[in-house]
Formats: sequence, structure tokens, C-alpha cells
Amino acid sequence: MRTIVLAATATLALSACGQPTEPAPTVPAAEQTAPGMPATGQRASVEGWETDSGALSILGSTLPAFALSQANGTELTQENLRGRWTIIGFATSDADRAKAENDYVAALNSAADQDPDLDFLAINPKPTTPPPATPPAWPTLYDETDYAKQLNVTVTPSYLLIGPDLTVEGFRGALVDTPDDGIKSVIRGVAEIRKQVAAPQ
Repeated sequence: MRTIVLAATATLALSACGQPTEPAPTVPAAEQTAPGMPATGQRASVEGWETDSGALSILGSTLPAFALSQANGTELTQENLRGRWTIIGFATSDADRAKAENDYVAALNSAADQDPDLDFLAINPKPTTPPPATPPAWPTLYDETDYAKQLNVTVTPSYLLIGPDLTVEGFRGALVDTPDDGIKSVIRGVAEIRKQVAAPQ
């Protein structure tokens, strides 16, 4: 799960030494999407996720470029996500709603930690005050560029599932709105989407 942060740190260290960075991890053939394949907007319904572009226009498209910073100033870009599956969580600025959601986010982050091919990355609203000195409990970027609006993510909290080739494969709203099954349905949905992407077209 910490691959995102570790990769960014390693890149900075190697650049400072004038050494070439290591190539991105090779994506298993079973999880690669062949060039020219149609967008995933017509994929069958998946538990815990919306996969039809009617739910969010960017579904089935390539994740737009971004360059956002962590609390410690380390910058990450979309290329840090390439080659792996990533759940991006767009946090809410509503403190009460965020407090309720964070219990589920902690569980989701823990589940991602246990999957060697899945990462979780939070994108928090642009802070009105300096980020807290205590590091966040999970990898977190700060939306200084209104990146959520670029993706037409207008309601938060919301989540995107990003494939290894940076295709936006899934979208869902707040975890707290579907509490009966905790985050189990979300993880089952991730597994189903991965299976569908890997299946021969």
C-alpha cells in the first residue's frame, strides 16, 4: 500500500544523485488493457461501484494529469499510480461528515494495505490553514489546483478506482452512505472490476 509514497521518495532521492530512476513495475499481462479497446462505460453492474459513464463522464477515460503535494511537500503525479490499481478518495470539507467517513476510510486503507496490487490515496480539499504537523494516517494529497472539479467530482466524499493504465474504471459516493456491509462490498467490487478488465474482449 505504501508503494505510492515510497516510489515518490525514491524518485526524489535518485534525481538528487543524478541517477536514472527505476522503470515502473511491469503490469501483469492479465491486467493490461489492449490498445484501442472501447471505454468501459457499458460494463455490467458491479457491486459497490458505478461503472457506467452516465454516473460520471470521466468513467472509461484516462485520468487527467495532476501534480499535487503531500503535507511534507513531496509532490506526486498521476505517473506514480501507473502500473497498479489505486482507489482515490476525495475528502469532504464538512468536518462532521469527514469524521463519520474517516472510520470507513481507515478500514478501506487497511484493506488496501493487505492487497499487494492495490493502493489507497486521499485527496483532501485545499487547506485554509497549514496541514497538521502530524502526518495523516494514510497517503494524502492536498487539492491546491481544484483537481476534483476537473474530474467533475462535485459531491464529496467520492471515490475513483484507477486501473494500471490510468483508466478511470469505477466511481462511488460516500462509504458512510452504504454502512450495512462496511467496505466489504467496495473490495468485492474492485475484485470484480479487475476480473472484467483482465477478461478477453
